[in-house]
Amino acid sequence: MWKAAKPFPPKRKGVASFTLLIAILIVCTAMVTALAPLDTIMVTRRLSSWYFRLALTVKSIYLAEPEETEINGLQIEKNSTTVCSNCAEIEIINYHIIEGEKSFDFEIVGNITDIL
Repeated sequence: MWKAAKPFPPKRKGVASFTLLIAILIVCTAMVTALAPLDTIMVTRRLSSWYFRLALTVKSIYLAEPEETEINGLQIEKNSTTVCSNCAEIEIINYHIIEGEKSFDFEIVGNITDIL
């Protein structure tokens, strides 16, 4: 007679991978802490905080174009220029983001107007 096949127990591969990732993270953190001076770690932490807040600010600008001059503790200066060609006017918006001595500049395209 035929026996019903027993289902295999679910594999817990994802849990093992995640646990391994956490273990590697803890070991690497311990190695870096033991090898690097504390002031280097603190400077790196502050710099990564700056990049994280900068990324959030740029994302906010792209999604909503806020009118505020300060987002996430960063000062924002906004200028716009218009470039003309024979068939269109293109507005280019320049953003200058500042915190202390660190700064970041980028441009986005604003309104495009057809000239007929």
